[in-house]
Amino acid sequence: MSPKLSTRDWVYIVIAIAALAVISYPYWSSYLIPPAPTAYKYTTGLTVKFKVYDVAGKALLTSNILPEFYAVGDNPFQRTFTKSAVAVGAYETTPAYWSVPLDAGTYVLVIKDTTSPTKTKYPTKMTVTVSGTNDEDKDVWLTPSIINMDTRATSTIATPTIKAYNDTSGAYDITASTINITTYDKWRISYEISVSDTDKVVIAGRYYWTKISGLVITTSYLDGSEVAISDDTEAADDGLTGYFMTFNNHKAGELHRIDIYVEDVGASTGTFQLKQYEYYACLRSGTTYRWWTDQTSSITVQA
Repeated sequence: MSPKLSTRDWVYIVIAIAALAVISYPYWSSYLIPPAPTAYKYTTGLTVKFKVYDVAGKALLTSNILPEFYAVGDNPFQRTFTKSAVAVGAYETTPAYWSVPLDAGTYVLVIKDTTSPTKTKYPTKMTVTVSGTNDEDKDVWLTPSIINMDTRATSTIATPTIKAYNDTSGAYDITASTINITTYDKWRISYEISVSDTDKVVIAGRYYWTKISGLVITTSYLDGSEVAISDDTEAADDGLTGYFMTFNNHKAGELHRIDIYVEDVGASTGTFQLKQYEYYACLRSGTTYRWWTDQTSSITVQA
């Protein structure tokens, strides 16, 4: 039978374990404490390299675009943005990449289409990082090193189908070409949006409807699924007001359908317009960024 350890024996054991831990600390501490960040020799006056890829054209872009770098925290897509870029990229033909002089750090990169008047590509915006280097040439690759640009697809809103509610049949089965608030009280309006051009896209945005007093959208569907209708009452941020629903990217070859149910509760006359406000993240107006024309479809509201 093993002898029973006394309290004094246990104290000696604990002291021995603690001493061993202290002695071996330099060996096992490296596994517990993360290494210090790499201290680069060069962090200023760097030449930063990157490439730009045309998703639809499946090729690298070498001209007719402008890469602009802004301070971290800036949002050049804001509607009233007025700050200047801290640096602008240029294409280097022989090494076949874009380059820009920057210090190590984080930046906001915006690349825009400059091919006037036949712009085709959406502006792209993303946060990028420049690391330091120990290379005496002070050349570094941007992170990420390849930036994608999307080409805008052609989007067409077909003439909407209007069906007035039939009190006799209890169905929306009366074909109409306008919203006549004297003859009927409720309507179902159906829109079809077709998207064409291979590998191109309509970037996510909002469908807006003009607010006409007393004309209420009661229910709405996008591609067969019920979606919420919101009320935008503030124009300062995006220049728009009205009822709206959001939509995700629409890709070439897709056909999308919107169905809304509208009710007259003392409506006024006017024009009930649908606007496909694509790429809602890009609010900066004018030809610099929002160079395209948003598609619209109008219905007359008459008495």
